[in-house]
Amino acid sequence: MSDLKNFSVLLTRPENQIEELRQLIQQAGGNPVCFSVTKITPIDSDHLVEPLFRENIARTDLAIFVSPNAVTFGIKLLEKHGLALPADCKTLAVGPGTAKLIEQNRLKVHDYPKAQFNSETLLALPSLDQIEGKHVLIVRGLGGREKIARELSIRKAIVCQLPCYERLPSKDLDTSVLSTFCREKKSAIVFTSVSAVDHFVMLNNAKNLMSAPNLSVVVSSDRIAAHCSSLGFKGQVIVADNAGAPAILAALESVSVATSVNNGIKNHD
Repeated sequence: MSDLKNFSVLLTRPENQIEELRQLIQQAGGNPVCFSVTKITPIDSDHLVEPLFRENIARTDLAIFVSPNAVTFGIKLLEKHGLALPADCKTLAVGPGTAKLIEQNRLKVHDYPKAQFNSETLLALPSLDQIEGKHVLIVRGLGGREKIARELSIRKAIVCQLPCYERLPSKDLDTSVLSTFCREKKSAIVFTSVSAVDHFVMLNNAKNLMSAPNLSVVVSSDRIAAHCSSLGFKGQVIVADNAGAPAILAALESVSVATSVNNGIKNHD
């Protein structure tokens, strides 16, 4: 494992999803700074009192949970309204973290992507090849991507969606932290969602950090990388293999090595 000594990392994930990566960075000798720019808030659904919607839930053949938050808040929302997934319903997760949480809620996970954890790899699962006429429930956040629902509808599945949480900008953040990061020689910021990027750029002092060429930006998908570039981040943008903490750590380690090499060349010159 590479050394992250003297390497500061700004972690922007919601508070309930930040701990594993924080510990890994700390164990590697780095300085993790928790700076959750997004707050996850549960929402209710008026649809759950409608007889037709309740009937669709009861007929679900396949349930898809698109994130750990979808598991946490989706199952609670169903229980609140006296609903549960059918016993013979197959369950898919977007990644291993989501799968683990599903199993902790005593549900069996039928499948999940093993490499990149996103809509595209989920849609490539064999479980979603032949689903014409199948009732599919997508448990998700409000305002998320529509790709899964759109593609499954094209495949002639009967799609029902259950938004159970929303992503809001965090309030009362100490943005003086960002000024400190501008002065760091070895630093990076981590984004694992487009909404986190959007919430970050709204902050005071964000523009100074975005324009810092020494700040590396580690993201979990090409889509987030393109979004960062379009908003004007000047530092190098590195795409991790997926959004899992080990993959993010590996990307940070590659940044740390490259930064150390570059600094060594400059000092030698």
